[in-house]
This record gives sequence, C-alpha cells and structure tokens, in this order.
Amino acid sequence: MIKREYRCFFEGQQEKMYFNHLRLKINEAKPNVSIKFREVSKLTVLERSVTAVPKIAVFDYDMNKTEFEKKVKICKKTKVLYSNLNFDLWILLHKSKFEKTVQNNSAYIKLVREAYNLSKNSNIKSKQNIEKILKCIEIEDIKNAIENAEIIMKSKLQKDRIEVNKKFSYYDNPSINVNNFIKELFKECGI
Repeated sequence: MIKREYRCFFEGQQEKMYFNHLRLKINEAKPNVSIKFREVSKLTVLERSVTAVPKIAVFDYDMNKTEFEKKVKICKKTKVLYSNLNFDLWILLHKSKFEKTVQNNSAYIKLVREAYNLSKNSNIKSKQNIEKILKCIEIEDIKNAIENAEIIMKSKLQKDRIEVNKKFSYYDNPSINVNNFIKELFKECGI
C-alpha cells in the first residue's frame, strides 16, 4: 500500500473541501493508495513544523501583492500552491479552458455557476454549493484541469515572471500552480 501524508495550510473552506474530495477520488481510483491532508490552523504553524512529512500551503493572490508575497516568504521551504487571482480559476479549469486576464476576484463567479449548472444567484463559496460543484468533479475532470492550467502557463513569457526572494516566482493572472502538485501526486499514485 502506498501511503502519503501532507501537512497542509488551506486558506479557505473551498480549498479544504476540494483537497478532501481529491483524496477521496484518488482512493476510489487507487484503493491501494492512502492519502491524508492533515490541516494546520495557521501558516506560521506550517512554517515552524520540523516534521519530515511534506508540507503544502494553498492560498490565493486575492489582488494583494504584499500579503501574497509575505505568505510566499513564509512558505519558501514548502510546496506553495497558489491560484491567481483565486481558487475559482482552478475550479473552473475542471470544466472549461480559460486563459483571459480578469480584473477582480468576482470575475470567475458567473463562469463557475455556468460550468457547474448552479443558479444565477448562487453563492459559489457556500458549503452547499461547494458540495454540488465537487460532486461534478471526477478524476478525468481533474486531469482536464491540469491540462488547462498547463496551457495557461505555457503562454507565459519569461520576462513576465515576478521573482520573490530568489526562491519563488509567479506570473500575473491568469496564473496557477496547483496543477503541478496534483500532477506529481497522480504520478506517484499511478493515476
């Protein structure tokens, strides 16, 4: 049996629920694989953890460069997963290609509602609607999201790269790196 455990910091309910769903989908596809995402309450707890268990932090840019880069600095020794502007881009990529620059955090809401057949006024961050969205996400959808994210990142130019602490870089939106971690995880699990 393959066992993987990660110590994680999730910024929001949506991310936490998504990674729990991801764990379940991996376990369904590969019953001989056990994945655990053990959550820590604060990013600083993750930073101070000296355990050999791999660590990941999942957070959004949220139009706040200073706060984003501060989080990146804290995470320089961990796998930093980010979605730029927010995690909604990652959710959207499971069902459709999207490569446009958006101007604010709410720009993906209408698109997510449409992609997951939610009503026009649905709050996509409510627990009930996150559950509806996750019920529509299977392993093949996750693979689609990985491919769609790779398309976005291949379009980026080296000169557009923003360096942080000479240890990490990112790009303006749309930009994402959640796909890299999940692609690696799938490979380790034989998916």
